[in-house]
Amino acid sequence: MKAEHVNPFLKSAAETFKTMANLAVKPGKPFLRKEPGNADISCILNITGDIAGVIVMGYSTETALKICSKFLGEDMKELNASVADCIGELANIVTGFAKKDFQTQRMSVSLPNIVYGQDSIDSMPENAAILCIPFESEAGSFTIEASYET
Repeated sequence: MKAEHVNPFLKSAAETFKTMANLAVKPGKPFLRKEPGNADISCILNITGDIAGVIVMGYSTETALKICSKFLGEDMKELNASVADCIGELANIVTGFAKKDFQTQRMSVSLPNIVYGQDSIDSMPENAAILCIPFESEAGSFTIEASYET
């Protein structure tokens, strides 16, 4: 897995959360894991083209509610369709900003797929390393996981 395939998403996440939710996010130390994490709500983005793989942005319920409350400007109290839409829209924005760093490569990113709980485990390519980048913010922690087919 090449850093240039992951770094645009990390940079874009920081820009997106700062701009759209007035929320500073700080990436932690990346690590490899064998199985995807277990978030309460995740957004899955499939990537095809010269680069093929999956990006998963995963959140605990508490973090998702706080982030979406800031993004939407209203107090979100439960995981519902509005929160799912918000998580998907944030992922769309992150992806849009990240794609500008892939100008020399042909790639397509799917529409966000929102899943709850362990459903994100089935989304990663088989036998591929999963790079997990934890993020911290005043709204709580979340992860961006990337797995590219080799």
